[in-house]
Amino acid sequence: MQTHTPFSTPANHSFAGAYNGSAAAPQPARSQRLAALGQCLMQRLETPLIVADADGAVLEANPAATRRIERRDGLWLDAGGRLALRQAGRWVPLSRWHAQVVASGEMVLPLEAEGNAPMQITLRAMPAGEGTGQTGGWLLATIEQVQLTRTDAMRRRFRFTHTQARLAEMLCEGMRPTCAAEKLGVKISTVRTHVGQMYEKTGTNSQAALVALLHAV
Repeated sequence: MQTHTPFSTPANHSFAGAYNGSAAAPQPARSQRLAALGQCLMQRLETPLIVADADGAVLEANPAATRRIERRDGLWLDAGGRLALRQAGRWVPLSRWHAQVVASGEMVLPLEAEGNAPMQITLRAMPAGEGTGQTGGWLLATIEQVQLTRTDAMRRRFRFTHTQARLAEMLCEGMRPTCAAEKLGVKISTVRTHVGQMYEKTGTNSQAALVALLHAV
């Protein structure tokens, strides 16, 4: 009877060498492969991404972030290559928040940028690369559009007051003005005054038209 032995290979056998008769080509270290992968992902990422040191000096920036810096769209580099953020009409150095981010791990800040959509920048602490000689850790910064609630969107678009935004939500839910007045703790005449102001701010002239417009926000 013919017997079959399990398939096995000698310990020193190389499949790569078996194909071309030569030893396998040396493979890059895992750290090198990860670095190459990270660089590739950064280049393709549409979200602006920046790595900065404790002084705010930019170490890495993907194309999306570079375009913002070049346009000064919420971001700016000083003569020393240190990053600053646009807040309340002025440029604030990124290094200002380094200690707080390292202590807490993460921080989200508003960012003044072009366009009407509100933006925010998220700062995350990350360890400094080995062999850099730097202490204090690095910061990873990403920029995203703020996801507004419908109430926030109505206040931003139509300049509603806080009370008017609450009243708008109630009307959108089908609540009658008398019930809304009771829930808000105000007189029905006050609700009618708010509704009249909301008509002016939205360019509508009836509650039905107002609610239809608010549902589209």
